[in-house]
Amino acid sequence: MPSCADGRQNQNERGPDCGGVCAAVCADEAQAVQVKWARVLTLVPPPASQSPGVYDVAALVENPNPNLTLLNWPYNLRIVDAANLFITRLTGTLTLSPNEKFLIFETNINVGRRIPARAFLDSAGPPRWRRSLDQDKLAVAITDRQFTPAPPLLKAQLTNSSLVSYRDLKIAAVLSDGEQNAIAASVTAVGELAAGETKEISFSWPRPLTSEPVLIDFYPHVALDDSRH
Repeated sequence: MPSCADGRQNQNERGPDCGGVCAAVCADEAQAVQVKWARVLTLVPPPASQSPGVYDVAALVENPNPNLTLLNWPYNLRIVDAANLFITRLTGTLTLSPNEKFLIFETNINVGRRIPARAFLDSAGPPRWRRSLDQDKLAVAITDRQFTPAPPLLKAQLTNSSLVSYRDLKIAAVLSDGEQNAIAASVTAVGELAAGETKEISFSWPRPLTSEPVLIDFYPHVALDDSRH
């Protein structure tokens, strides 16, 4: 009898044991993960008495699929100098909801006396997908943003507009100039946000920014496993 485990393309399957009635996603069903940008973020240099060689790096990625969830996608974040000579590599994995944009943010990266110039985000393995579930989609709103430049501080209101509670929320903020180039980023965590609840969130930076931000974007994220109750 035809099934989703017989190694054949039958029933209404799109490929052998994938697509159609099968839970498995065929490779040609999914659009590739998109890397929107990757950048070394430079704040105003610290005083000479402080240790040099500490930088922030960020990369914005997107799952462009409206009905597929990205599971444990492995990535490499490479940092190079102005001559494209390798400095260091950071690794990790991502799970993204349908149509989710996520900010990979690494802070206080010690590169010694090297000067990083560029960052590149690469796939470290093939993506895995699953058909999205209702609970995969995060339903929050961020309003009433307020930024003060000295010292740099950003505040906003986070509201859970769903009917369930969220645990372990992470919200990234990206400040950009008028040409949409990121100049600073930060991440804050919210341990729990009940259904309908609103909390104030804040982001701060230890040193002045290189320029006044013109655009502010937020990227909320919640782990899909054991994130709700």
